[in-house]
Amino acid sequence: MSTQTGTATSYLDLLNQLRTFLTTDATLTAAGQNWTELKTNSTPYSSGNNTVDFETYLKAPGLSGTEAIYINIRAFHYTTGDYYNWNITAAQGFNSANAWTAQPGISPNAYIYLWNQPIPYWFIANGQRVIVIAKVSTVYEMAYMGKFLPYGTPGQYPYPVCVGGTGYSNSNLRFSDTSFSHLAFFDPNGLHVCDPANAWQLFQNYNTGGSMAQPPNNNVWPWNYYSNNRPNWMSANLDGTYTVFNARLEQTTPSINLLGELDGVGFVTGNANSSESTINDGTNNWMVVQNVFRTAADNYCAVKMA
Repeated sequence: MSTQTGTATSYLDLLNQLRTFLTTDATLTAAGQNWTELKTNSTPYSSGNNTVDFETYLKAPGLSGTEAIYINIRAFHYTTGDYYNWNITAAQGFNSANAWTAQPGISPNAYIYLWNQPIPYWFIANGQRVIVIAKVSTVYEMAYMGKFLPYGTPGQYPYPVCVGGTGYSNSNLRFSDTSFSHLAFFDPNGLHVCDPANAWQLFQNYNTGGSMAQPPNNNVWPWNYYSNNRPNWMSANLDGTYTVFNARLEQTTPSINLLGELDGVGFVTGNANSSESTINDGTNNWMVVQNVFRTAADNYCAVKMA
């Protein structure tokens, strides 16, 4: 695994820095886990009201170095609406002749809401997934793109991939939006997960109206309880340390399954805690990140940094 932190000058520079990191980072390259950029499109074009500025089609090699995990990212903007965002998808293959929407086995859309000003960022990647944390003003935008840790063998679960940002149904939000359309992938309004039958399933802890999306909806544990049962009561351990709990993908439709865990993401209480603080569990270092603008005790995750 490798991490990179810095400050991008804009939403486009953030994408450029991510592309460079994934494809050339020395630690990833030494481990045979650097990603491959299959295709780019730098010719702007219109998509509704939006102008798409750049597209990149990436392939991750997995931890073995021999897999093929397909992640696509495009940056777009709408000046009148004052938003400058990313659209992210996963796919089950790649065809250089196909347009963005026609890639083989493409997932539904997910979005990250950014801006055209400096953006402090953290990239955390290995050969099978990348996590992006981008601080836009006082808001933390996040994305998870790639494989998770499946509860099954490759034969049982051929493509355990998910993709999520901080939105999925609205491309035209600003980072300043405070609705339930704007939620991080770990406690999502929309996280797209490829199930064992290679079908994309929507995981949703909240609907856009702010109600808890309980079964038969697919959820991410442990943030998935009804509001009066969410782990907002949890405090630090008696010795002042914090426990990180695995983020588990619980499928209830179209069948009941425990699919696996997000790689390097877990729940941590926000009581006496804050974004960008660090936790050491005796083996790994974790960074605490809030759910976009939310700072209640049950609105935090921890991301493994080393």
